[in-house]
Amino acid sequence: MSPNNKAEDFMTKNPETISPDAVLEEILPKMKERRRDGLLVVKGKNLVGILFYVDTLLQSPKTKVSEVMEKKVVAVPPEMDMQGVARLMFRRGFSRLPVVDEKGKLLGLLRNYDVIRASIERVTPRKIETTKKMISSVHKIEISIKKDEIKIETLLPTQSKVYLDELRAREYELQKGLAEPILIIRNGSREILVDGHHRVVAATNLGIKTMKAHVIIPDKEISLGLEKSAAKQGLKSAKDIEIVDGYSPYALPLVLEDGEVKKLV
Repeated sequence: MSPNNKAEDFMTKNPETISPDAVLEEILPKMKERRRDGLLVVKGKNLVGILFYVDTLLQSPKTKVSEVMEKKVVAVPPEMDMQGVARLMFRRGFSRLPVVDEKGKLLGLLRNYDVIRASIERVTPRKIETTKKMISSVHKIEISIKKDEIKIETLLPTQSKVYLDELRAREYELQKGLAEPILIIRNGSREILVDGHHRVVAATNLGIKTMKAHVIIPDKEISLGLEKSAAKQGLKSAKDIEIVDGYSPYALPLVLEDGEVKKLV
């Protein structure tokens, strides 16, 4: 399921940039005045580097930005989910990340407080309401919602694979007691997992037997496309979900170097 919190929703558009042809005597006073430890370097509309203040030390005032800037830049695509951004910042020690398109055009800048803002603006209530409205509209039925403690072994998954990088993050959250509830549909006697596959697989790996859940309950049993799709994929329990070693397609960072954009794998 595609995430709702994307980099493009939280980035600062039109961040401050400098030209690679600028000289340090033009740039350093601005960096000191505005307390900038780094500035994005843009040629035309494309990101070509980052100038770090520490790299300007002991340099001639006439030195061009292009001569001392860092030319290899880790960036993120606009569709990257904010959980992925948070993990990348945490693992690599970044305090900010540029957002670029597939051609290297600078779209915006994410700072660590944007990650905090995204974490505060949880989207689970929106997912619940959207799912409720969709089922109610399609099947013309009444829907109730409750919170419950669910046995993991009873869950019917609807997603065939999870990604190792996100799985490790969910395991950490569970160990620290930080995981949010999963979202399920109770269709008759069957409990269908809608959102939270990484959390459920993580819990299974950790030997956790139950999880808190938001439960959507139709007032009568219905035929759900999610169930049909799960049956076609042979999904009967969390143990049937494949763990893919790598980044989620919604959490794949980019590397820009010498004008080329590559995915960081």
